[in-house]
Amino acid sequence: MDTKAEDRLLGVALAALVATLGGELLGSQLLITAGAVGFVVALAALFAVMTAVLAVSVARSPELDALEPTATDRAR
Repeated sequence: MDTKAEDRLLGVALAALVATLGGELLGSQLLITAGAVGFVVALAALFAVMTAVLAVSVARSPELDALEPTATDRAR
């Protein structure tokens, strides 16, 4: 289950990696530092959001979503 926040944070992390690589190619220490810090922050936020989504999903469905035995027998 992906959320928009997860997708955006993943995009920010990838953009930060690209900025870090660009800074390495250009020889800009400031760009390298900003990209590395942005990547770490985006990754930490991504893991926090993923943990929250997992916790909410577990709290919402106390029962397993298993198929009924009759529905499985009919499918055969």
